[in-house]
Amino acid sequence: MRSGLGRRSLVVAAGALAAGSSIPGGASAQQGSVTFSSWGGAFQDALREAMLKPASQSLGIAVREDTTNGIQDVRAQITARRVTWDVTEQELPTAETLKRENALEPIDYGVVSTDGIPRELVNSHYVGFINFTKVIAWQASTYGENGPRTWADFWDVRKFPGKRSLFQQVNYALEAATMAQGVAIADVYKVLATQQGMDRAWAKLEEIAPHVSVWYRGGSQSAQLLRDGEVDIIHMGHNRVESVIGSGKKVGYAFDGGTMDIDALMVPRGAPNKANAMRLINEMLKPDAQARLAKAMPLGPVNANAFATGILTPAEALKVNTHPSNIGKQLLVDPNFYVGRLDQLTERFERIKQKRG
Repeated sequence: MRSGLGRRSLVVAAGALAAGSSIPGGASAQQGSVTFSSWGGAFQDALREAMLKPASQSLGIAVREDTTNGIQDVRAQITARRVTWDVTEQELPTAETLKRENALEPIDYGVVSTDGIPRELVNSHYVGFINFTKVIAWQASTYGENGPRTWADFWDVRKFPGKRSLFQQVNYALEAATMAQGVAIADVYKVLATQQGMDRAWAKLEEIAPHVSVWYRGGSQSAQLLRDGEVDIIHMGHNRVESVIGSGKKVGYAFDGGTMDIDALMVPRGAPNKANAMRLINEMLKPDAQARLAKAMPLGPVNANAFATGILTPAEALKVNTHPSNIGKQLLVDPNFYVGRLDQLTERFERIKQKRG
């Protein structure tokens, strides 16, 4: 992965652009349907055009869509025994946690091809999908070109006054708090492996919490906050930042200290259309599909063969987080750090979030 191999219903007319839509297949006789959930907003719009519509046409099935806010959504469906999603995109720590909770169906690798995908991303119950990075972004109208590029800058409320926003989940927060203390990227998890390191990270989070104006729920909201000028500094997906830039808004961002993670595809236990779920996953992992998504949004393809398709131009490749000029500046998140204690860490994080200045 570090070498750039890569590491998130309502039925309406074909080509609908709203999440929750159904994309009918082009075959004369459709072979059923499949429901896929992702993170919504501009990302899901890009995913629909690059992957879901072509998959629907190729497979001859209706691809329905929904949106997710994370692990609790999957748990809720399984607990209620009303599973409506066949495939969901979630972060890697969530995937491993759900696997250990027996909440996922095994992936059928007789259907899903793993050619071009790193072996460490091929799991019995989930498979790596895209490589994404959350970066520090800022309003150019507030800070110009020299905005807060590092976590130390993000924590420096005197040098960089303004409204701040962080993701509502504990994922990435402890890592950010550790880097804000000046810990090198290579040493973050070594420090967090000690009780002293964890204590310092929690204390650092308590320091910044009163200055966080918005704990955003998902990528779509983060893009809206930045686009509408509701916050001055935010930690958010760099693909979302690029979409805001593409809309004409002047914002800056840096890969320095970015938290690089992997989203995986998985099938919730009890999914109603498991066979079609496997077929959809296979389509989404193909090199052309991966390259088309990276062209629409600069996300790192998980399939290394995507870079050999010719779909990405050299200029477009420079914006991809796994490009050699970018990858060394980022922290590759360790999914095992959260597995087995995600709920405990989340509980403490929720208490810290309640602090106000």
